[in-house]
Parts: sequence; structure tokens; C-alpha cells
Amino acid sequence: MTGTTAAMAAREIRISRQALKAFGELPDLRVSALSPLARMQPPDGAADRAALITALAGMDGPWLAAPPALLSPGRTVEVLFGDGDTARIGQYLWADPDGRGPGFRGTIGKDVLRLAGPIERDDVLLAALDLAAMPVVGELGPAAISFSLEQFWATLALFDAYRMTLLRNRLARGIGYPPGVTQQTLAEAWRTGIGRPDPGWSVSLFALLRPDLVPAGFDALVIPAIDEMDAADLLARLPGDADDPVGDVYILGPGLDDLCNAILDGVVQFGISVQRLRAPNEIDLAAVGGWRTPVGFWLADMSAIPFGGTGRVVLSLHGPSSFSDLIERMLGGNAQASDAPFETATQYSRDSLLAALRPAAPAAKPKVSKATKAGVTAPATADAPGPATATAPAAPGTEPATPGTEAAAAPASGWSPTHTIPAEGMTAWSEPDANSQSVAVAGGLPVAVAERRGNWARVTASNGWFGWVDGSRLP
Repeated sequence: MTGTTAAMAAREIRISRQALKAFGELPDLRVSALSPLARMQPPDGAADRAALITALAGMDGPWLAAPPALLSPGRTVEVLFGDGDTARIGQYLWADPDGRGPGFRGTIGKDVLRLAGPIERDDVLLAALDLAAMPVVGELGPAAISFSLEQFWATLALFDAYRMTLLRNRLARGIGYPPGVTQQTLAEAWRTGIGRPDPGWSVSLFALLRPDLVPAGFDALVIPAIDEMDAADLLARLPGDADDPVGDVYILGPGLDDLCNAILDGVVQFGISVQRLRAPNEIDLAAVGGWRTPVGFWLADMSAIPFGGTGRVVLSLHGPSSFSDLIERMLGGNAQASDAPFETATQYSRDSLLAALRPAAPAAKPKVSKATKAGVTAPATADAPGPATATAPAAPGTEPATPGTEAAAAPASGWSPTHTIPAEGMTAWSEPDANSQSVAVAGGLPVAVAERRGNWARVTASNGWFGWVDGSRLP
């Protein structure tokens, strides 16, 4: 990573889920299928439109590329890594399908989305190679094992079950490798891998990499696949007693046993998924996952399997050069790409989004208001206020809250007034802060109180306008 890019990448913007919910209130905005927002469930409660406006307003310079990259990415790269002690999941977004221009790393947390950047395409390539930390081995001859998709998922569960059995044996101060795994442990490994995602475990890694290919049921698909592997001499199944909850015991065949032991010696797993929007409803996908072992990289390329489809998966052994070539082909740019700057749709630009999020001022109906109780005289309208030239009076009773934290969603279609502005009019502020921008509000305007903070009250009008007023003066 270059010094300039590294310095710029240190910047991070956090957007709460409540703020992101405000995107859903824009009727003409469509989120791309590649956007991380397409997979997020909207939170309960009101959208925090003001917080989203604040976040977008802070995006300038290279960060102008962030809104289209977030809402309508043309290219996404997901990097997964786990070594038994740590787990990392990173998603990188570009508006341009070929990864030209600034990219951004998006991390979805419980309550916030974190965007970091800008990031260069080559930075992600270097980071992926660095995470894999290629072993010092020579180039290798071809070695591969082919599985049906169902057999592949069963093999991943066997790897995790074998590792779980080994760890339990070591906790019990046992020595050596276990001869096999039980059906009970196999089912536990499957349920844990699906229910508690961790890229340090095989089932989780590939479920994160290709969630569309995860079998719907363990007993319905994985157990029959185990029987097929038994028939193909990839393993041996020893029937258990009918009343024994442990169930059958599975002994790995020589090829799987050697592979499993090599994987356990390394215990470094990683996956890379690249999705590129070729046309509005056409997505190119490349997905590779695998294990770093002392003898090289065992990789499973799942790129050829269509979304939600089926096919065969080949586990193949790679040396450092072939591994690097594969990753560079996945993460590199399109050699056929044009040098012309990529043009994003206007609706995803920062300024277009801000204009859509900010309520439009209503047409003014000239009227002269009376002096407010605070001693301010300013022009006003019979509806929502227009610009004011008055100096803001002292704040209502309590200490104002920190600017930019208040919720500010436009009233829903079921909006109904709860109060009326006093006949003499009032002054409203953009934030619960007497030093923020103020406007005069004409008397008689119906408003709804949406929030209170001490003596501050946030009121909304029927057209979506909102402002903070002295709540103690509302009749």
C-alpha cells in the first residue's frame, strides 16, 4: 500500500442502521443486488434522516465515490481469513465494475456500518496475499480430488468434526490423531458451522463464501453424500449400535486422511469472492476458498457453479506461483476495460441523495408575524417556515444535546398534528442548539411533536419540514 493511500485509508465514516433506514424512504432509489444494504434487515423504529444527511455531507474529495459504491457497487470483493485464534471478514466495494477509481471497505456491525477508504484495487490484492502468507515450498506437481457438491459439503463437515475430536483428545491429554469421527460429532460440526459463522472453520468458511449453495438439511443431503463416499472408498463407515447416540463411526480413507492432517497442521483458512456486475441482472462470480498447509495451498474453486445450482468441486494443490497467479487473475482489473472515467448514475451521487433527503421548502405565503416572546421579529409564512434573518434567542430551559444526533425522519403518510404554533409565532432551530440556524414559524401552523429533550421539542409539519422549538410554549 502506498503512503498516500495508507494515509487516506485511515479515514472511517460510521453510519447507524437507523440512518441507513432513511435510504428506504426515497421512493425512486433502488439498491443494487451487490450492495451490502440489500442483505441488511431494516431496524425497528424511525429512520434517522438527519444522521444520514450529516454522514453524506461529510463525504468530499475521493469520498464522493462512496455513496455509489455503497448503494450500487459494480464490483465487490470479499476476503475471509481464519487461523483458529482470529477471524477476519472484509468486504470491498467499487462503483466501477472493473475496480477503477476509489474503493471502500464496508463492515457491517450490530448497530452501524463502517466505511473505510479510499482503497486501491491493488491494495486488496496485496492484503490478500499477505493474509495467506505463502509457505516456503517449491512448485508442486498436479494433485486433485473431485467431489460432487453434496460430497464436498460432507467433506467440510468431516474436516471440522475431525478437528473437534482432535482438540477434545488433546484436552483429555490424549496423543496422536483420532482414527475417525462419530456421526454425532459430524452433525455437531455441521450445525455449529452453519449457526455460528467463523471463517477459521471449514463449513463456516464456504458457507460465508457461497451461501447460495449451502444444503437445506444435514440429514437429507450430507448423510447420503457420506454413503456415496463410502462406496467410492474415500472413507469407511462403521455402523454403530441402534441405541447408541454416538451413531456410526467414519474412518477417513488414505487420501482424505493425509489431506485432513495437512490442513490441521496449518489451520489457516481463507476465501476470496469477487462479484462483478456485467449488466443490470447479470453478475460474474469468482469464488475460491482453501487452506494453507506446510506443503502448499489446497484450494476449492467454486466459480463455475451457478447461483443456487449444482456441479462438481475440485480440491487441488497449488504452489506459491500458481496460487499467486490465481489470486491476481481474480483481483486484477479487466484488461479489456476502457480508459474512460466510469460514470455513475446521477441518483447515487452525494448531492442528489442530499437533495432527496432534505425536505423542500414550501411556497411562501407572505405574512408578517408578531414579535415572539423571545423578542425576535422576522418574516414568516402560514405554512412551514422559510429562511430567517433573526438572531437566535437563548435556548429553551435545558442544556442542548450534541448537534447531529437527533432523529429527523419526514412524517409518514399517517401524519397528524398534536399541537398548534401559538398565535404570536415561534422561532425554530435546525438542531436543539441555540447557536444553530434558525427560522421564524408563523402562528397557527399545525405541527406534530416527534421528540422531546428537556424543554426542546422536535416538531414536524405536514409537508415533511421539521425543526426544534421551545416545547414549553406549545399549547
